[in-house]
Amino acid sequence: MSKCNACGGPIENGKCSYCGTAAPAVEQVSNQPENSPSGSQQHNPQQYFPPNQTVVNNNYTYTDNVSPKNKWVALILCIFFGYLGIHNFYAGKVGLGILYLLTFGLFGIGWIVDIIRILTGSYLDKWGRRLQV
Repeated sequence: MSKCNACGGPIENGKCSYCGTAAPAVEQVSNQPENSPSGSQQHNPQQYFPPNQTVVNNNYTYTDNVSPKNKWVALILCIFFGYLGIHNFYAGKVGLGILYLLTFGLFGIGWIVDIIRILTGSYLDKWGRRLQV
């Protein structure tokens, strides 16, 4: 089925049935949705990294959304300097690091919670990626 370029109405017998425009001003309607890529259109998705694929980004190589930061380094920093928030600075969380620095690890409670979170693997870096083992 074709449609009129002027009004979008259906073309029948070489003319638009709504506005009467002649057949040369027609455009073929495809079954493909307008927002899907076709041969003439560029598909510009957001950056997506499929799971279990190695991605090189900012001179780091990581797999499956894993941070270039090491879990064990973060744990050592947290155990010895957690009350100063050094592990948060290491993970890129500068604001949280400053908060820990000013409150001595959220009065010791945040420090202990972060040690547990690092050990269980639920501690994430600034960009929401798991720390590598």
